[in-house]
Amino acid sequence: MITIDCTNALVIKDQLLVYVADKLEVLPFLKSEKILLTPIDDSQNIDKSLVLSAITEFLKSVNLDENFQIITKDNDIDMVPLDGKDMKEKLEKHGQSRQDLFFECTHCGFMTLYEVEWRTHKLIHYI
Repeated sequence: MITIDCTNALVIKDQLLVYVADKLEVLPFLKSEKILLTPIDDSQNIDKSLVLSAITEFLKSVNLDENFQIITKDNDIDMVPLDGKDMKEKLEKHGQSRQDLFFECTHCGFMTLYEVEWRTHKLIHYI
């Protein structure tokens, strides 16, 4: 299991979770400000270098690659924002532009881009 600490990057945490999980085909879990990645098959391991590559690709895709430093220790990855010029405004702008693209389950944190899938998922909690 690999843990990505997004305490200092909460605005992009949800999009990062979706991107990394889709790219690596792993099971993601949200735990407060952290993303936990586990392999689909318990007999496999997740390659940390692939996770780092996926994080870097994501940051480049949203033009934030120069604003974060990625620090690793064992299976923990910490995303530390650099106090560069306009960092706060850049994160807020990105958060506002992407905020309404995701639907999140209030029961378990499941997220999707599709309202129909989100509504169907919510029904599972009441069965």
